[in-house]
Amino acid sequence: MTTVLLVVVCLLAVVVFIQLGAQVELFEQVRQIRGYLDIEDKPTTVELGTLQGASPSRFGLPPVLDHAEQAMVLFVSDKCETCRNLVAALRGGAVPLSMWVVVVPVRGDGNEFINEFGLHGERVILDDEERIVGSLGLDLTPVALHIAEGKLTRAHTVPSVRQMYAATPVSYKYSLARKPSV
Repeated sequence: MTTVLLVVVCLLAVVVFIQLGAQVELFEQVRQIRGYLDIEDKPTTVELGTLQGASPSRFGLPPVLDHAEQAMVLFVSDKCETCRNLVAALRGGAVPLSMWVVVVPVRGDGNEFINEFGLHGERVILDDEERIVGSLGLDLTPVALHIAEGKLTRAHTVPSVRQMYAATPVSYKYSLARKPSV
């Protein structure tokens, strides 16, 4: 009886080992396929060129950004599914304090898009005449434009909700170098 039980346990151990090996191989193949199809979840840098270091208000963005310590402006349109996923994550006013959203309608009325996702607030801007994106020379969405010390610093694509939140500057109320801010 003990010998039979030992054989069964050994067989089960071999089966579990084979299944774990197959699962590891499957994950490796999925990683290779994602790399081959270039669907990695990595932002792509968007060159700012001569725009780097400029004040945001120069391009039609709110003047308050000219004094922002850190901020991010997210450009989205109603034409891409990634943009829809990003704004769905921001549904109902969940826009982080350091983020501004510029909606660029391509297919229809931008107000419908804003209402569909409940993107109401002072940090949501409708660029229905494409003045902001036109002055920036931006013809790509979704894109994050970063501002530090009131100046444009860098820009990149936003391929996923995870990357959107990872790129959003965190507003800290307390700093070790200064007194608490309000």
